Amino acid sequence: MRFTVRLGPWSAEGVTTVRHREPGKELEPEASFEALGTARIFLQLRPWGEETLVVCDEHPLRGLGGTLHNPGTETLLQLRHRGMLARLARIVEQDRAGAGAGAGASLA
Repeated sequence: MRFTVRLGPWSAEGVTTVRHREPGKELEPEASFEALGTARIFLQLRPWGEETLVVCDEHPLRGLGGTLHNPGTETLLQLRHRGMLARLARIVEQDRAGAGAGAGASLA
């Protein structure tokens, strides 16, 4: 699957390969982006009372991203994840409102 990274007016494309998945529970893609290298992203859904907790973990594997990985870049990743998870929550909540009670999220 192709993806686009955007930072202000700058953008570039990359490719994602799914390395592991358990439908409705876990998804582990590897993102390859020529300029920065590759990264492993792990997403997991966990029951949390009547809600769902989404765990997101990302680690650079190879290339410039791995070389430059440090506490500062980890902080930027965490900020990016907050925005990503907020967008995901909005999508799920809109889907629930449209589908009625009992609709839930899944990782396909």
